[in-house]
Amino acid sequence: MSRFILTLILFFASLLHFFMPQLFNPAIPFDNKLLINFCAGVIEASLAFGLWTIRFRDISARLTALWFLILTPIHIYVSWFQIPIFGFSSPVLLWGRTCLQPLLYFWALTLQSRGWIMAQTWKDVLFLHYQVEPKLLQSHVPFKLDEYNGKAVISIVSFKMDSIRFPFLPSVPGLTKLNELNLRTYVEVDGIKGVYFFTLDADLRPAIFIARSIFSLPYRLAAIKIEINQNSYFCKSQNSDTSLEILAEIGDKKTSSLFDLWATERYGLFTKRNRDSLHGIVEHIPWQFNDLEIKKFQDNFSSQLGSDLRAKEFIGQGYCKELKVKFKPFYKLRQSSK
Repeated sequence: MSRFILTLILFFASLLHFFMPQLFNPAIPFDNKLLINFCAGVIEASLAFGLWTIRFRDISARLTALWFLILTPIHIYVSWFQIPIFGFSSPVLLWGRTCLQPLLYFWALTLQSRGWIMAQTWKDVLFLHYQVEPKLLQSHVPFKLDEYNGKAVISIVSFKMDSIRFPFLPSVPGLTKLNELNLRTYVEVDGIKGVYFFTLDADLRPAIFIARSIFSLPYRLAAIKIEINQNSYFCKSQNSDTSLEILAEIGDKKTSSLFDLWATERYGLFTKRNRDSLHGIVEHIPWQFNDLEIKKFQDNFSSQLGSDLRAKEFIGQGYCKELKVKFKPFYKLRQSSK
């Protein structure tokens, strides 16, 4: 349905360019307006056709996103100078239409099946894993738990997120770095192993808005401090409900154990959007870990699940200096029962 609606928008716009070019002429600050309208109509008709051609579907979705990106400065130009278009000259309507461009851009990107929608670099990643009784945890998780030696596993993960960017766009200074702390467990849905997040705390409001609205992930605002001083790792987090403080010593590189591989080599996550279950695929190279020794651990973070599910004894921990990741568009699962 999403593909069908966007195709209709593109096809309708192409017809207007062909048969009613005068509607767009005020927005074109160049000569040869008729030729520009014709070219725009051809581009939009081609993109609409490509979205329904299996061979060219992904590239068409990506080029459609690029097309919406290219048109954004034109819409800003029209709104800034209050140029009447389609008979409307109200600043509210003009700027409201301009604000739709980012939504159209992301909408087109979500129609890909293989291409990525967002790239990130994770730095100074710390993992702390502990086990709990599956029966105690299952009621908190809308998917079937993936157990390790008959136990469910919960992980506390802290890291610095850097170089956040989207296709065709560079990283934006001040909007592409954040500190994150998350609490997660491990699930299996339709034979696919993945991660389920109870909460993800971050210290950058725009990133939280994007993650909640586009990816339906349970992000919260928190004050998070992560410092690396030689081999010392320090993390402190505080939000309105929970707090956490970790001091650890980073050791030498280690060979990943079977448990490390089980817990971290998962190339996807599962989340809920209302009644729908979503699966997001993540691409990255295998994790490379260093040993980690915990020196101090003050925890009111894991207790958000209840006193019976808070961290008491760790069965594994590790540190990774850096990992580059790419997210593919999330897709809706047909069914997802526990």
